[in-house]
Amino acid sequence: MPARPTPRTGTTLVELSLVLVVAGILTTVSVPGVRAASDRLAMRAAAQDVRLALAIARDQAVRRGDYVTFVADVATGRLRVVSGGEALLERDVAARRGVTLTATRDTITYAPTGLGWGAANTTIILTRGARVDSIVVSRLGRVR
Repeated sequence: MPARPTPRTGTTLVELSLVLVVAGILTTVSVPGVRAASDRLAMRAAAQDVRLALAIARDQAVRRGDYVTFVADVATGRLRVVSGGEALLERDVAARRGVTLTATRDTITYAPTGLGWGAANTTIILTRGARVDSIVVSRLGRVR
């Protein structure tokens, strides 16, 4: 009686090719959605950073009874809140969030009354990928 050949286990080249094609299609479909979600979350966090810095500047001006300045350094993408040469807050939105920062004015100073000096409807624009968000500071220093 002749010996029976043992059945082979494993995958064929056709099966491997099919799996790779399906994985490629799924990756092509899902990557733009993941990138858009990542951009959306980074923009939301960066906008919160800007609003936080503005709120801290206004609050500290009233608490200290002194002028406090919010600085948006568009070249480096850093936000700073400064009072009397002392940095009260520093955030690097470009490095932390991957967001590009532009502004119509680079500084807003809050008076001890909480009103903005030199705000004059300052617009801070945040950009990442296809997403753009703007934060407007009114003449009185209010954020919208």
